[in-house]
Amino acid sequence: MKIGQAINKASIVGGFIFLVLLSLRTISTPEIWSHLAQAIHGTQLSWLQLESAPHTTFLYDKLLLFVWKTGGAPLAVILNVLALLMGAGLLVKSAGKWGSSLAQGFSIILCGHIIFRSLDVGPSTLMFLFIATFSYLLNAMKSRNMLYGVLIVVQLLWANMHTSFLFGPVLTAIASFKNSDIKTRKKGRNFSLFPLIPILLIVSLINKNGLGIYQQTFASLLNASPIYWASLFTDFFHTDSIKLILIFVIVIGAIGLLTYKQKLPSYITTCAVISIALLWTSPKMSLQFVALAYPFIVLSIQSVSDYSTSLLLANSASKKQVALIMAQVLFLVLLIFSITPVISGQAYVRNGSASCFGVGINETLYPTDLDELLNHVDFPERAINQPADGGYLTYRYGRNCFLDYRSGIYEPDILKDLNQLLLGNTEAFDRFYQAYRPEAFILNGLYPSTAQGVVTLLQRGWKLLYFDGTTIVILQDKPEFNDLFMLSDLQQAGLNKIEQARKDFISRPTSGGNPARLISAARVYLALNRAAEAEAIFSLLLNHHQSPGAAIGLGNAKLINGRHEEAFEILQQATQRYPDRITAWSAFARASKLTGETDLCENALQKVEQLAEKYEATETAED
Repeated sequence: MKIGQAINKASIVGGFIFLVLLSLRTISTPEIWSHLAQAIHGTQLSWLQLESAPHTTFLYDKLLLFVWKTGGAPLAVILNVLALLMGAGLLVKSAGKWGSSLAQGFSIILCGHIIFRSLDVGPSTLMFLFIATFSYLLNAMKSRNMLYGVLIVVQLLWANMHTSFLFGPVLTAIASFKNSDIKTRKKGRNFSLFPLIPILLIVSLINKNGLGIYQQTFASLLNASPIYWASLFTDFFHTDSIKLILIFVIVIGAIGLLTYKQKLPSYITTCAVISIALLWTSPKMSLQFVALAYPFIVLSIQSVSDYSTSLLLANSASKKQVALIMAQVLFLVLLIFSITPVISGQAYVRNGSASCFGVGINETLYPTDLDELLNHVDFPERAINQPADGGYLTYRYGRNCFLDYRSGIYEPDILKDLNQLLLGNTEAFDRFYQAYRPEAFILNGLYPSTAQGVVTLLQRGWKLLYFDGTTIVILQDKPEFNDLFMLSDLQQAGLNKIEQARKDFISRPTSGGNPARLISAARVYLALNRAAEAEAIFSLLLNHHQSPGAAIGLGNAKLINGRHEEAFEILQQATQRYPDRITAWSAFARASKLTGETDLCENALQKVEQLAEKYEATETAED
C-alpha cells in the first residue's frame, strides 16, 4: 500500500516534469519585442500614435529588460518556467482536497496539452501565477488582516504587470459569495470579503497610469486586434482545434457533476464555468482556463474514478488494487507519450509552432542583420510593416514602427486595409496610400497575404530591395533610393540566409523546429512564378514534414512547371487528407481542368463554393 501511495505522489512530480519540458522552448512570440521596446522607449512605439498610451505592463517590461541584459533569452525562458511551476504548485495545493495525487497527475498532463500551443515567454505566465495565488489564498488563508494585506500587495504587483489584473476583484467576488455562507463561517472564516473588492479596485490605481490603466484595459477588451496566438504560420499546417480537448474536459466535468455525491464547491465550480466560456471564445485563453478550471478538473476525474470503482469493483479489494495499478501504468504510458514528442521536437512541428525544445530565441522570424539598410541615411523614416515585426524594429533598430502586437492601440480597420492592399484590392491600396503615403514596405513572409503582396507592389512599379525568405523590403522606384538599390552585398546576404536555412533543415529536420525561413521563401517564390525554386523547397519540406501548405504549394508549383499529371495526383491527395482546405480544392480544380477531368473540376469548384459559404458564415458569427 505504501508503495502504491508513493507511486501516486510521484505522479504529481511526473506531471511537473512534463510542464517543465514543454515550457523549455525557444521564444517565438513577437510580443516580447514590444515589451522590451516599451521598457526603453515608452509606449509610443508607432508613428501612428500621436501620444503615449497608458503603460499597463510597465513593471513587467522593466523586469524583462533587466533579465534580458543579465542573462538574455535563456534566463527569460528559465524564469518563465519557474513562474509556471509556482502557479501549478499553488493549483495542486488548492486541489489537494478534491482528488488524489494520481488524479492530479492526470489533470496536470491534460492541462499541459491544453496550454502547449499558446505557451511562450510573456506576462501571461505571470497572470497564470497571479490567478493561482489569488485562488489559493482566498480558500486557504483564515486570518482577515493577513489575507487582506497579502492580496492587496499581490493586486498592486498584478496591476503593474498585466491587463488581466481585473481577475483579482472578480475572484474575490466569487469567494465572497462562498464566504457569506453560514457553514463556511462556522469552519473558521468569520469575516466578510466584500469590502476587499473595492479596495483591490482602488489599489490598482497605484501605478504610473492612474485611471489610464482602466482606460487601456477596456480598450484592449473592446479592440483586441491585432491578436497573436501560437505562431505566424499556423495556416500552413493542419492542427486540431483546442475545442476537441475542451469538449473532452466538458464531458469529464459533466460526468463528475453527476457522480459527485456531496454538495459541489461553489468557488471552483463557478471558476470552471467561467474558464470554459473563455476558452470556447478564444484558444488564446488556455492559460486562464487552466488557472481557473484545474481544481474542478481534479474533482471531476476523482469523482469519475470513485464512481467507476464503487460500481464495478465494490466487493473486491484485490480487484481495486489491480485497477489502481492499471491506472498507474496508464499514467506512466501517457506521461512517456506526452514527453517524447516534446523533447524530440515532433510536437512543435505537428502543431505548427515557431519554437523548438530548448532555451533561446528564434530570430529567424524577424528582420535581422539589417543595420546597414535600415539605418542608412536614405532609407525612409516611415515604413509600413506588419504587426509581427513592429516591436523588433523598434527595439533592435530604434525605429518607430507602423504596427505591432499590442491590443487596444490601433484601429482594427488599419490591419484589414493593409491585408486587402497586399491581396491586390485597388480601393484598399488607394485608400491606404492616401492616408499614409508609404515609400517603403518591410514585410514578413510568414503572413498568408505577404506573398501576393509582393506581387501587388511589384506590379505597381515598386522595387524589391531585400529578400531573405522571412523579410522582404520593397521601396518605391525613386532616384533618391538609388544608393540603397546598389547594396548588392546586402541582397546576396539575404539569399545566403535562405541557403543556410536549407542546410540547417536538412541536418536537423525535426529537433530544429519548423523552418520559418524556408516556408516563407517557398510562398514568395511561388507567387513570383519562380516555380523551380518553390518546388525544390516544398519538396524538401514534404520529405520530412507532412503539411497542407507544403502539399498544396508543391502541387501549384508543378502546375506552373507544366507537370499537370503529377500536380493532379498531389492535389487530389491533398483534398482527401485536408478536405476543409479551400486552397486545396481550388488548386485541384485547376489541375483537373488542365488534365481534362471535367467532372472532377466541377465537383471541386462546388466544394470551393461550399467552403467559402461555411467560412463566411463562421466569420459573420464571430463578428
